[in-house]
Amino acid sequence: MKYIHLKVIALNIFMLLAVTFTMRATTNMLMTIIPVFTKYVINADVLDVGLTATLAGIGALISNIFVNGKIRIDRTPVTIFSFLLLMTISIFFLIFSSNIYEVLVLSLASGLSMGVVQTLLMTLITALAPRELRDRYIAMFTASLSLSLIAGTLAQGLIVKYINVRTAFIIFFFVSLLSTLIMLISSRRIKINPGKSKKIKFSDVLSKSSTALKNPKVQFALSGNISYAFPFVLILTYGSIFGNEYDNINPSSFFYILAAFFFVSFLTRLYMSTHSIKRKELLMYFSFVLGLAGYIIIGISSYYIIFLIGLIILGIPHGSIYPISSYYLSNSVETEDLNIVYSMFSFIMNIIAFIIPFVYGLISKLYDLRIASLSLSIPMALVIIYSVISNIKGNRSLKRNESLN
Repeated sequence: MKYIHLKVIALNIFMLLAVTFTMRATTNMLMTIIPVFTKYVINADVLDVGLTATLAGIGALISNIFVNGKIRIDRTPVTIFSFLLLMTISIFFLIFSSNIYEVLVLSLASGLSMGVVQTLLMTLITALAPRELRDRYIAMFTASLSLSLIAGTLAQGLIVKYINVRTAFIIFFFVSLLSTLIMLISSRRIKINPGKSKKIKFSDVLSKSSTALKNPKVQFALSGNISYAFPFVLILTYGSIFGNEYDNINPSSFFYILAAFFFVSFLTRLYMSTHSIKRKELLMYFSFVLGLAGYIIIGISSYYIIFLIGLIILGIPHGSIYPISSYYLSNSVETEDLNIVYSMFSFIMNIIAFIIPFVYGLISKLYDLRIASLSLSIPMALVIIYSVISNIKGNRSLKRNESLN
């Protein structure tokens, strides 16, 4: 009976990984093709490019406030399906968009979906996985994210090079539709014990989020992830434009380079999913150093090869920081509170994700892209320092508690 139960769990998680693959390929397309479409098809300026990412971030923030933290764990599957459907509809209308105002509205709509789907998929997989296998399933989830980014980005490069930018919306509309249909089937299969069945109030969300934020290990995970948001968000939003301006890299070639970045990330996550990483915090520290170094290298690059080296270096922390952060979060709370804590995590990341592109775009408009890149390396370094300090405090607190017991 236990064997059959584990097989059902494995099948459900396999289907969710298929949703993860198609969903993440689609969201990456939205985050990288929309800036290229905005800049080079409808000829908007660099600040408008940043506004598309900012509005997507605001949409994600709104969905976090009103959806994520309030969804009971047993209603997670149908919620994921609903927002995947919204994403698919948004892409359909992007196919026919012709001005910046339409793109901005559709960026907001797609952001509503992006703010819900990935967070709830992580929650669902974590809730379904047996506790002793949770670390491994989280690594599989993040590896699936990386693999989808490689395939999706290579497809984008081919589409942009041999057809045109707008066609990417058409092709990924069908990818998003497939993701939606798989999730529809999964939502009818998956049954989860809701635990405490009372309605989740906003005050409960604030209370439990506040409690979680006082945990030094949660602070370590959160600030670590925030530090990597600086290079990652800017690469997706402005990477193609920066490469074209300073390194003579056309948008289609940029997508091939970006695929190399995601491939390194995938290898990192694949290694983590097949090996037991005992000193996770040391890997996190190493990832911080690589993240800051890679970002600065890209900021000062003037040649194709330097840009490529910077992106490859950044691939390692992209592969390691998110799963390590997720590990610390998932082991800090009870299963029925996962939605609340992950939504708090995603909520803060969404704020960062819409602030960074806007600030970068504003500095770029006033000065240039290079100054904007190097300027934002300073707050990135400060966040890294805070993350390390939080972890040191957490370790001291654990040792103190062990000595008392």
